[in-house]
Amino acid sequence: MTVLPRTNSLLATAALAFYAAVQTASVNAFVAPSSSTAAVAKATMLIARRRNSPLWDSNTSSSQPKNKEGEGDATIQSYLQENYPLFESLLLAKIPNIYATLQASDSTNGYTIFCPSNSVMENIDPKRKIQIVDPRNVEVTEKLASYHVIPNGKVTAERLKREDWTVPRSADGVAALSIGGVLTLAGELRVGRSKSGGFLGFGAKEDGGVVIGNNECRVVKSTSVGKKGVVHEVDGFVAPDLIWRYFDQLRIPGF
Repeated sequence: MTVLPRTNSLLATAALAFYAAVQTASVNAFVAPSSSTAAVAKATMLIARRRNSPLWDSNTSSSQPKNKEGEGDATIQSYLQENYPLFESLLLAKIPNIYATLQASDSTNGYTIFCPSNSVMENIDPKRKIQIVDPRNVEVTEKLASYHVIPNGKVTAERLKREDWTVPRSADGVAALSIGGVLTLAGELRVGRSKSGGFLGFGAKEDGGVVIGNNECRVVKSTSVGKKGVVHEVDGFVAPDLIWRYFDQLRIPGF
């Protein structure tokens, strides 16, 4: 043991006190976090909670939501009325009890809506608009709208694009999708690869995108709404063209 000179007794006492403090701190380091450590832990928990929310985007900073349009506490009705008023009023609102169904799904398995863009709705043929609003066509209109709704499951854009690496790639070198279709209120819709290029429909190649329905509607953007809802804006009607035949043949306006 080193003996310190008497003249340095005060320094020795201070050194021993410092050594004891270091030893105590090293022993109790993980017993309880300090105030600064607790603050860091609290912030980490908040970030983790946001990552588990439907608005979290791993490619953005923790302070930015994935979609500014889709508020986490917004109802699907208010969101559609504000962003897609024609689709909401002409089609979706014609499905009986649709908002009660979606609100119930929002707290369980979630829901999915394929929403034609505003430009698609605005460019509907005037004759078609008359047919849609004609009360004699209410059942056909409901069927048309129902093809755009999955009431019992949230199908995200990531899920639509998920690839199946257990099967060979296509001739264009694009991996196959892991799902072949989705089941809506009105029936099944095909999910496939989008194509681009070519001339008059010939020579087009798969480009890695996703299309919905036989009309091959592309997903323009996806927005999370509420707790477990998602709205995919598409560039057309995902319902089969056969629906329009029912409008023409069964319920001709004016007759």
